[in-house]
Amino acid sequence: MRSLLKDVEKEVCAFGAETKIIPAEAELAPLLRACIPAGCRAVFVYSEKEKQASAEYILRSLQGFAPLCVCIKDDWTGLFSMPDEVRAAVGYGSAAIFAARFFATVRGGVSIAVPDAPSAEGCFGREAPAPFAGYPLRFPDFVLLSGNCMRHRFGQALAETSLYALCAEELRTDALFSDRRYDLSPLEKIVEAAGECGTKEEETLFALFYASALGDLVRGKFPPFACRGMVEFLNGRMPQNKTKSAYAVLRFCAERYLSFWAKARPRPFYVPDYAGRIRRAVMETGVPSEKVFGNVRVPGAEESFARVHIFSESRQKMYVSAALLSEFVRKTARGYYAAERTAPPQFPLAEAYDLSAELSPLLSVPALEREFGLLGAARGSADKAAEIFAVNGK
Repeated sequence: MRSLLKDVEKEVCAFGAETKIIPAEAELAPLLRACIPAGCRAVFVYSEKEKQASAEYILRSLQGFAPLCVCIKDDWTGLFSMPDEVRAAVGYGSAAIFAARFFATVRGGVSIAVPDAPSAEGCFGREAPAPFAGYPLRFPDFVLLSGNCMRHRFGQALAETSLYALCAEELRTDALFSDRRYDLSPLEKIVEAAGECGTKEEETLFALFYASALGDLVRGKFPPFACRGMVEFLNGRMPQNKTKSAYAVLRFCAERYLSFWAKARPRPFYVPDYAGRIRRAVMETGVPSEKVFGNVRVPGAEESFARVHIFSESRQKMYVSAALLSEFVRKTARGYYAAERTAPPQFPLAEAYDLSAELSPLLSVPALEREFGLLGAARGSADKAAEIFAVNGK
């Protein structure tokens, strides 16, 4: 766990920031006194979604700084009325952390992030979300990790961090069919840590946060991933279930990858309807057309035949890799269901998978299925793919 924290600190330094991540082994109050300059007043920022008992605990820990309290909803206007002596902002939960960072960036002063889950969401995003989308933000000065405050949304945090296993698999697959090469070691460290996080013990919560933070910090070194495009599409289609979409994608893709390498039979001389697929992806996902168009490169005949040959030569090796991925997902499922206690809702996963081929430039499994004529939605039904695999796998 300590080495993972060092990796996070190294990546933070690479952005020119000096954020200190401090695990709270006891009470928060002494840490807050050490982080906030003497004589400052503090504003405590939270949202209605956060757990009330934890919010009250943090507010009590701030009593020495005559704290003001702001509950944010759809906007952050309450922060603009703070008196000048307020020079420290403490945010609890991802939305409030963004708001506290925005306040400290604009006003000047100290921002302190207190996560409400073992997730770094809100801590290391480089730009503000709505209502000030695109505004550049400073990293927080301090991130205080309290086991008492970050036991919420464990299943979601575990699933979203475990999604990096799919990201790594996309890069491994792409490396077979292209000349692109990436350093997978950060993703492998994240996946290893996530695989060991099956309970809500304090040490586990901290390790999962470090893994999540490392993922947020290194994500910009890689191109967009198809699996993340799936999650974003599902969150837009079913926003009321966005806390459960990552696990649904993780499980669906692991099964699909295994089936692809075991049973898929490329259709000879197949040419996808690239223009139609691009139009559909833009219309269904809302991703700008230039981005979607940039993700798709039409191969020549020689390259298409070469891809089929590479597929035939490497499928056994990649089947083993997909089997390891499936085992990782089964291991993750134990921690996920222990936290969530319910199965994910019925997401349109086949549709999301079909669209994801155009949401990444990588030659991942969804993109290969497109090239080989195996994506079911392209034939008019999002459920055709299972039939294709069943027939071709005999």
